[in-house]
Amino acid sequence: MKKTTTDEIAADDAKIMKGDFFEYFAKLLKKDPEHLKSYKKHIVDEYNKDHDTALFLSGLKTIAMAEGKISKLAKEAKVERTSVYRMLSKDNNPSYANVVTFAQALGYKLSLSLESKDNIKEKYEKKAS
Repeated sequence: MKKTTTDEIAADDAKIMKGDFFEYFAKLLKKDPEHLKSYKKHIVDEYNKDHDTALFLSGLKTIAMAEGKISKLAKEAKVERTSVYRMLSKDNNPSYANVVTFAQALGYKLSLSLESKDNIKEKYEKKAS
């Protein structure tokens, strides 16, 4: 087992602090298919809990980078590669059609379901308090 030096850890921390976290994390996921599989499930579970679209899009971006599919997403969405990065950024609001295209290209199946009125009422009451 290779020992990690303090300098290597410091260099990795510097990369993360410079904003390369998604690239760094994507490289880690690429090296560990089981972790990647768990992460794919995790981002859906988290989205289903709090409906944080920005976090979900960041997760899709990380997965696409880990699987080397940014170019494939661009081709399927008929946009430039740089547009994919912009669409999947936390500051953007891509169209539903693009989100569906990206998600399907990454192995997700999206579906909608109707919530009961009691669940909806309970959610709004929690947000109000």
